[in-house]
Amino acid sequence: MQIKSLILGVATFLIVACGGGSDSDTDSGTPPPVGGTPPPPVTKAAAVTLLEQATFGTRLNDIDDVVNRGIEGWIDRQLNLSPSPHLRYYDIVTIADNDTWSQHVNAWWMRSIRAEDQLRQRVAFALSQILVIGQSGVNSNGIDGVKSLSNYYDVLLINGLGNYRNLIEAVTLNPVMGEYLSMLRNEKPNPDKNIRPDENYARELMQLFTIGLVELNLDGTVKTDAQGNSIPTYGQEEIEGFAHVFTGWTWSNMDRFKEWRQDRDLLKPMKAFPDYHDTGEKTLLNGVVLPAGQTPEQDLEQALDNIFNHPNVGPFISKQLIQKLVTSNPSNAYVQRVATIFNNNGSGIRGDMKAVVKAILMDTEARTGNTSADKVFGKVKEPLLRLTALWRAFDGNAANGIYDFRWVNNDFSQGPLQSPSVFNFFSPFYAPQGQFKDNDWVAPELQIHSEGTMAKMTNHLHWRVLSMNNFANDNPDADDILINITRERDLASDPEALLDHLNLLLLAEKMSPELRQTALDFMATYGDENFEEKAADAIGLIITSPEFAVQQ
Repeated sequence: MQIKSLILGVATFLIVACGGGSDSDTDSGTPPPVGGTPPPPVTKAAAVTLLEQATFGTRLNDIDDVVNRGIEGWIDRQLNLSPSPHLRYYDIVTIADNDTWSQHVNAWWMRSIRAEDQLRQRVAFALSQILVIGQSGVNSNGIDGVKSLSNYYDVLLINGLGNYRNLIEAVTLNPVMGEYLSMLRNEKPNPDKNIRPDENYARELMQLFTIGLVELNLDGTVKTDAQGNSIPTYGQEEIEGFAHVFTGWTWSNMDRFKEWRQDRDLLKPMKAFPDYHDTGEKTLLNGVVLPAGQTPEQDLEQALDNIFNHPNVGPFISKQLIQKLVTSNPSNAYVQRVATIFNNNGSGIRGDMKAVVKAILMDTEARTGNTSADKVFGKVKEPLLRLTALWRAFDGNAANGIYDFRWVNNDFSQGPLQSPSVFNFFSPFYAPQGQFKDNDWVAPELQIHSEGTMAKMTNHLHWRVLSMNNFANDNPDADDILINITRERDLASDPEALLDHLNLLLLAEKMSPELRQTALDFMATYGDENFEEKAADAIGLIITSPEFAVQQ
């Protein structure tokens, strides 16, 4: 298959196979309750659809777990599992001091593939592309520097299912974020020395992490003034106000504000030095003015409360999480339902992320794939999620527990905490030219797909299946991540049975007749033997198809 055709196939499959359903944008989002009537049984295909949205890939035993517990029961259990921190990886493996730069990536593979708290891990990955740091923008040399990247990811992991207000405070005070967006050692104005507070973190906290550039309705649509123009959420005065709030903070183990030591603490939250904090009045959002004379901690708490309580936060964050977990083009009603839960979880609590994530996954739109008539349902899978799905489906495992695949961004145009900028690998607003842009649809992940990247990804996925499985690799290195296709080898004597199995495991029983016939024809070219190769080629054909590249 030509690479250009494969790219077009992904976009076309998203349009054709993931069509809208309801003609209305006012659906309640949940079926009306029927007194005493239990929910209908969960089909295996419906279980796979949930697992595609809420994990890094489907395993057969997970399908059974969802079927047995039910959709809500499975979500509730996942929401309450203890975190599997990435930092713990460093206690498990031995690392040479001169070979540490990628260990946070290897830790990410280990947790994404093997951890049981899959929903928490998947939400943390989504948040890592909203509350972005990029490895190239921080000083991550040496084992402590690389640990600091995993530590930042653990901040998202641990707080990502807590309260969003606590999450943005933990992110704000993290020293890696402090380095990345210039809040660390940001000091109060001193005209005599031509010093003024750095505005970088203030801008990105508002623009990217919380409220966005323009005011939004609860359903995520843009508010307009009487002339039909969008309404900015903030201006230069507010940027300067927040920049002055974020002054006086540095590494937690420093004795002096301007001290720099090789052993700086890259893991603990930053601490404040009041002498370097601006104590003047500060204008924040919606006309709020912080009084003069407050401590750094008081200013920080009140400023973050001011941002957190802005009405944009609910729709702005809810829509991006829907896009990253379920569908790139949620209906306005879907966004409004989730943002409503963000604003109030039903018990008067704002920013309850467990309630938000559950609302996203339990929504009728997520569970049925039916959306408003002017939307297209589904999303292109992120490159990393295609590889994790392969490894989880076929029990990817490294014998020594190291899971070494450090050059992932070379072949997949994406790597954990390796975004080239604070704007992530792709924009949530990206719309490819043609039918998507004409219909006001977005396909964010296609922004990093080109003929070159598709060729690399396709070749790499084929290599992982054909050469890195338990039959093809006779002498693996201890850190090779091998897949186990014994089960598929045993099914290969009956091509129809093998395809039924792969159709469920990889495609939630949505395989098109055309793909099925292509696979059958291809397997027919083998003789009665070669079951290992037949199974591997069938898997390779499916995981490099446009149908596997799209989450429906």
